[in-house]
Amino acid sequence: MTKNILFKRLNSLTRVLLILLFSAGICLDAFAQTRQITGKVISIDDNSPMAGVNVRVKGATTGTATDANGVYKISAQNGAVLTFSIIGYVTQEVTVGDGNTYNVKLATDAKSLVEVNIVSIGYGSSQRKDLTGAISSVSAATIAKVPVTTLEQALQGRAAGVQVTNNDGSPGGNPSAGEV
Repeated sequence: MTKNILFKRLNSLTRVLLILLFSAGICLDAFAQTRQITGKVISIDDNSPMAGVNVRVKGATTGTATDANGVYKISAQNGAVLTFSIIGYVTQEVTVGDGNTYNVKLATDAKSLVEVNIVSIGYGSSQRKDLTGAISSVSAATIAKVPVTTLEQALQGRAAGVQVTNNDGSPGGNPSAGEV
């Protein structure tokens, strides 16, 4: 009688073990479909490599950026959509198929270049409507009227909150701009 109970327990343990092994096999098969995707991002204007382009898998947290030569490497599955974006260029999407190499050409976006403002706190950009602080604008026509050699000199006295100091006092020395 105890022999029959032992065999029933062993039989049920064997079933559970087989189910676990089968499930693990299915999971490993799903992970095996993810592969390394590589490529190069270049500008459509002059075919130069683009550094710092954000490459992301749409709908996932996976992402990377291109290196100085415009080359990227990212893991993605078949059917995943890769998005390529950088400020000043039109965002492009590419669907991953059978290949492992996807080269992308990005075109400039003149509209977004007009709307970009540099934020002085940290890194990034934002639109004028999203800012809560004071904004100063110096037009190109205003800068063209004054004979200056550097951007810092052109901003001196024209942008609120910007203080320009000459570091060494020599003619043509390197001035630096800072906040007041």
